[in-house]
Amino acid sequence: MAGTSLVEAKEKTINPNHLNAGYLLNKMSSNEQVNFIAGVVEGLAFSRWLKDRPDDTGIKCIYKWAGNKKKWNQIDAFFAKHPEKAIGPLLYILIKKECGQ
Repeated sequence: MAGTSLVEAKEKTINPNHLNAGYLLNKMSSNEQVNFIAGVVEGLAFSRWLKDRPDDTGIKCIYKWAGNKKKWNQIDAFFAKHPEKAIGPLLYILIKKECGQ
């Protein structure tokens, strides 16, 4: 999709059926997977910061969690167990275990 405007890309790619773990694992390239997950993690981290501010402990924990390469194996296994589930809630469950709510 390089060279495509955001407006053109949006028309082609926003589909609620593509927001589940099975689609991510089976249809997205590894670059798409990482970028999609990074976007969800960023949303969860920012939401956490808005809830906790000015305390930044939660957002730092989430970023540290996502930066741990071992977590990507955990994400892969968890997504494989729940292919029909939405990606955001699955990541929230995993992150909540270490970083709380």
